Amino acid sequence: MAVTAAAVTHHTTCALPRRRRRRHAAYTAGSGRRAPSRSGRLSTTSVSLPAAPPAPPDATLERVLSDLEARPRLLTPSLLAALLSALPRHPSPRRRLARLRRLLPVSLLRRHPDLALRLLHLHASLGLLAYAHHLFDHLLPASVREGDASPWNCLVAGYARLGRHHDALALYLQMDEDGVPRDRATYACALEACAGAGSVALGQAVHRDAVRAGLASDVLVCDALVDMYLRCGDTRMARGVFDAMPVRDSVSWNILLAGSLRHGLRPHSMEICRRMLREGHKPDSAALSTMLSLISVHSDNDSKWGLEIHAWVIRHGLDTELSVSNALIEMYSEKNELDHALSVFESMPVRDRLSWNAIISAHRKDYRILMMFRRMVDSRVRPDETTFAVVLSACKELGMVEGGMRLFSEMENEYGVQPTMEHCTCMVNMLGEAGMVKDAYEFVSKRTSLNSEPTVLRALLHACSVHGNIRIGEIVAKRLFDLEAYNDHNFVMLMRIYQNAGRLDDVEQVKKMMRNRGL
Repeated sequence: MAVTAAAVTHHTTCALPRRRRRRHAAYTAGSGRRAPSRSGRLSTTSVSLPAAPPAPPDATLERVLSDLEARPRLLTPSLLAALLSALPRHPSPRRRLARLRRLLPVSLLRRHPDLALRLLHLHASLGLLAYAHHLFDHLLPASVREGDASPWNCLVAGYARLGRHHDALALYLQMDEDGVPRDRATYACALEACAGAGSVALGQAVHRDAVRAGLASDVLVCDALVDMYLRCGDTRMARGVFDAMPVRDSVSWNILLAGSLRHGLRPHSMEICRRMLREGHKPDSAALSTMLSLISVHSDNDSKWGLEIHAWVIRHGLDTELSVSNALIEMYSEKNELDHALSVFESMPVRDRLSWNAIISAHRKDYRILMMFRRMVDSRVRPDETTFAVVLSACKELGMVEGGMRLFSEMENEYGVQPTMEHCTCMVNMLGEAGMVKDAYEFVSKRTSLNSEPTVLRALLHACSVHGNIRIGEIVAKRLFDLEAYNDHNFVMLMRIYQNAGRLDDVEQVKKMMRNRGL
């Protein structure tokens, strides 16, 4: 779970400037720490900046930039502030920022360090750390660098966001060396880097620093600590920090809930959710969606709990959240409660492909499933591999062979979806269960890639066994013996075909083959 708010977005990599690289190298080389993991979830941490002036209207930004390129002298401090505020909200902010940067007189930034700081923040938030660090080193006055944590926080959070966690921590340590006072956001940014690096030891060191700074009870720092410990796998410490917090907000609860869900602590997660609701805190849509997906189809208690969550969602107006509605449909689908799933679906103001796939899955035991598929297509939502897998499986279970064959043809020819092994196996099973063994064999024979797929061939051999087709059964079994020389199940299947046909000599021959292969 993210610690919250507004610092850093992503992309690009860069090197630390030469003046600061030496200290960083000493830290990473001498620490003996392992290289940072780049697979952890990245988040943002709030960094204090001066309030932004109102942004210019959307339609005028391009014209303003063009005018400035023609007459650079028109650029004033107030106009620059407005442009810096507007750029992140427009398409292609990096391209527009590069245009603006070419117009900036260095003297303007030296006279207005607040604008230099805002420019640094914007570059860091867009992942442009090389220029952000250049601004930090050469255009911010020493009084700002040495007395204000904000520019440092921007860089620490920026490197953490890019996955360069040890670079971020090197800057965090350098703040202490240079005597720069750290603030609550500094510790939150550093803890984000520790979480990304997957290092509990580094996180504990920052934890101790925060305690010495008197921030042991600060909500932002504690949230970052809980998140760090959870992401590093230390659930006991995370729970200890959480329980010691004198004040918890909804963000705190959602961090704990998301971390517990991430570690598969299902009963614990459900208890956290209950406590949240009792204490008047709102789970966010992501946590609610995950909670709903965990509710078991086999437990009456879970069934009642699912209804309670649904009622809570309606009372708090979260039933319009797309992810929550999709999760509700999936929950009712798993519980085979089609009417409830349909009720949620029909009340959705907006539906995406996941919504349609969920409601189609809810119809997997209902003959109206093809009708629901047509509704999806008529709504101009393009079906995908999952859609076809669900509908073909339903056609197999419901014996709708003609509809399934037509759908498979449409999947290839009209929608351009390449059949997967799941789709093909489903078709062979569907035809085989309907007694159409020859059609199933032709289906496989026409697709040369399937002749080397044991899963499909086993499905065809099973159909031959059920319906007593000796000729096709022998062909398929011999192919399987080549592909899976030591899978005794295939030999047993062929023996069953011979045994049902009264061909006992052939049964003995298969047994001899098995003995020769040590089966």
